[in-house]
Amino acid sequence: MKHELKNSYTECKKLYRDIIFGYSEVRIGEFKQKAYIKHLDEFDAGRTDREYEDYIFLAKERGLKTEKDALKFIIDQDLWTQEKEDKLISSRERLSTLESTKKKLIIKSQLSSLEKEIKPVKDEVYLMSHERSESMGLTAEAFASKKINEFMVQKAFFKDKELSSLLYDEEEFDVLDSGELSELMETFAKIHMEFKDDQLKLISVCPFFMNLYSLCGDDAYSFFDKPVVLLTNFQSSLLANAKYMKSLISNSKPAPDEYYQNPLKLTEWYELQDKTRQVKDGLSSQGDAGGTSIVGASKEELKGLEDSEEESIDLAALSREKGGLSFDDLMDLHGL
Repeated sequence: MKHELKNSYTECKKLYRDIIFGYSEVRIGEFKQKAYIKHLDEFDAGRTDREYEDYIFLAKERGLKTEKDALKFIIDQDLWTQEKEDKLISSRERLSTLESTKKKLIIKSQLSSLEKEIKPVKDEVYLMSHERSESMGLTAEAFASKKINEFMVQKAFFKDKELSSLLYDEEEFDVLDSGELSELMETFAKIHMEFKDDQLKLISVCPFFMNLYSLCGDDAYSFFDKPVVLLTNFQSSLLANAKYMKSLISNSKPAPDEYYQNPLKLTEWYELQDKTRQVKDGLSSQGDAGGTSIVGASKEELKGLEDSEEESIDLAALSREKGGLSFDDLMDLHGL
C-alpha cells in the first residue's frame, strides 16, 4: 500500500492533532458510522507478543507446520529448491543494503538512479517470496500473524473518544462478514500508513511543533505530561524525529524564506546540509586537498550549500568520460 506524504502545514497539523489525542477519527460501514482508532503503545505491543505466542501454540496443536519444517518439506518434495532459497536470501540481503543506502542519500538524481536499481530486486524478492509461500501453504507463523492482525484491529476500534467502549466485542467481531472485516483491516492499515517515519519527520520540522518542542528541552515528560513508557508509538516516534531534526537545524544555515511554507523542502534543506558535512568529513579524512563535490545536485539543491571554491559534478559528463557509472562509482564520489 503506497501512501503519499501530506506536505502542507494544514495536513501536518491535522495528523499532529491525532498524535496528541492518541487516536484517529474515521467513518466506516454502510451508514458511515463514526469510529475512533486507538494509536498503539508499548502495552499493546507486549500484549500482542503474548497473543502471538498463544496462536503459535494453537497452530501447532492443530497440526500446522512451522515455517522451518514447512521449508524442509517442500525442498524434500521438490516443490522448492535450496538454490532458490539461497537466491531469495541473497536478494533480500541485497534489497536491505540498497534500502539502507537509499536512506543516506538526499540528492534527487541519485535517489532516482538508486530506485531504478532497487525496483527489479524488489520485484524478484516479491515473486520468489510469493512462490515460496504458495508452496508452503499455511504455516503456524502465517496463521498466528493473521490472527494477531485481527486481534489488533478488534482491540483498536472504539465507539467513543475516551476509548472506553470497543466498537465490537470479541463475539461481535467473530461474526463480521468478510466485507466488514476487510474494511476494518484496510482502514486500520491506512491510518498507520499516515504516520510513517517520513511523515512524522515533516510534522516535526513544522514551526507549530518545533517551537513548542524547543521549549521542553528534549524532555518527553514535559511535552506529553506522561512517562515515555505510556506514550503511543506515534508520540515516541515524533519525539525521536524531533530530536533528530532539532540537531540538524542547530547545525545548519537558515533555510530560504519560501521553504518555510513547504515542510518537505524544509526537511530536505537541513538533511542535504547534513549529508554535505558528512561528505566533507569523509574527503577530509582521506586527505583530499581539493573542493568537495555534490554529485548530481540540481541548482536548487546547491543553493546556499557550497562555498565559492566548491564545485558540483556534471554526472552525465562524468559518465561519458568513464564510459558509464556504476552504483559503487556514485558511492565513491559521494564519500560513502
